Amino acid sequence: MKYPMEVTINIRPVFSNMVHTDAWEGPCRVGTAEELEPSYEIRSGREQFKLWAAMIEENLKDACHVLPAIYIEYDESFVVRDSELDKLREQITETDVFLISYRIPGIEALGVPVTMINRGPTPIDLVAFYRTNGLAAYFAHDFDEYKQLLHLLWVKKAIAHTKILILSSANEFPVSVNTSNPDAYGLFIKYGIRNTRLPFREVFAEMAKMNCQAEADKMAAELIAGAVANYDKAEWIAQDIKYYLAVRQLMERFDCNAFTTPCKELCASQLPAQNKCTPCLTHSLLKDQGLPSACEEDMNVWMAIMVLMYTGKRSVHMGNPMLILKDQNLINDIGMSRIVYGPESFSEEMLEIRHSVPGIKMQGFSQPAMPYELGSFTHEGWGTKIQVNMGENTDTRRVTIGRFDRSGTKMIVAGGEVVGCAFKDDECSPAVYLKIDGGAREFRHALADGGFGHHLAMVYGDFSKQIQALGKIMGFTVVVHK
Repeated sequence: MKYPMEVTINIRPVFSNMVHTDAWEGPCRVGTAEELEPSYEIRSGREQFKLWAAMIEENLKDACHVLPAIYIEYDESFVVRDSELDKLREQITETDVFLISYRIPGIEALGVPVTMINRGPTPIDLVAFYRTNGLAAYFAHDFDEYKQLLHLLWVKKAIAHTKILILSSANEFPVSVNTSNPDAYGLFIKYGIRNTRLPFREVFAEMAKMNCQAEADKMAAELIAGAVANYDKAEWIAQDIKYYLAVRQLMERFDCNAFTTPCKELCASQLPAQNKCTPCLTHSLLKDQGLPSACEEDMNVWMAIMVLMYTGKRSVHMGNPMLILKDQNLINDIGMSRIVYGPESFSEEMLEIRHSVPGIKMQGFSQPAMPYELGSFTHEGWGTKIQVNMGENTDTRRVTIGRFDRSGTKMIVAGGEVVGCAFKDDECSPAVYLKIDGGAREFRHALADGGFGHHLAMVYGDFSKQIQALGKIMGFTVVVHK
């Protein structure tokens, strides 16, 4: 399986040097007689190229893959010969962007995005020119800003390397998510996202064929051992892991690295009841590996999960948004079993996001796992879910939530703060309670009025500005609720 987040951005530094055919001064050229000599310009330019290439490598080696730098010469005719442009065609299929030092007339014909790091007027002119003519072009004022740009270009590339396995009920859209985007082909045309769609019954047939009991038992024991509270349901956990392993096997077979499946239709088939499993644990496990996964065949929230996961490099929670009224008691009125962070009621309206699919890598894929408990979705005890205290056990309580609309061309994002978290013994849980910028009631109206729908993706950290910048690069509209 090719993991989307393992892609790299390959930049090709290109240094251009104008070597005049003779020595003279004029309205755009000054210097001593020696400095104006073509031989001096060649010698000086090649020395500057070495210094520039070394500076690029030193400052960007940790942010991308820097291909060998190329030196280009042209004269005052401002024509770059084909023999010079041919240098840029080497490894062009591996080149994601050119990083140029100055103008290179004709480089736009190669169709590769052009970037600059420059505080002067030139990049403003070039970026405007290239974009007007349909070529992607960007500039940054310094290396810090350029690294931020590279990260967003990396996110775009990771998205284009994502292929989702949709285990579907074959409906145009799932019955529980009328707003889910039915146009998977449109997502391929716009973003490069591919898909394989199969009947959801295929995974149970796969489970029946697999000889994975020992592996499932081992993974179940590891999950139990890692939990912060005792949970003696190894047999049931193993059933959910068999489902996960079957999903993984189908993903491998069809070269997929993302996943979704319906919920209500799946439940109605009684196949989960017969096999004593739900998809909940699978979604959590996949997201903790950097593989976007969403409940209920909801393509809109899956898109948001993918964008937030790649942008933040961390696992993403998702769930149903519910309005919690002022002074409404979470246990007596909402039916939660246990408050693990915050009060039992709030002095103002809050937004609840509740599903059984948190990750334990929500602080970051490179960070330690968050403490977790295990529970079950069903009253009988099967249908494993991971429960994470999303209030106390994180380094920040600031979050970004979002969702795409039905067309896949518009994303709504909002900032918020975690003010509470509660567990429920069965059904969807945990629930996280958020104070939303602009108000929870107003945000719910915005979800409906803007054609977005209900499930929300939630990630720790404030990524609103990055998402707005990414939207400009990828061509989707970003609506910031505040």
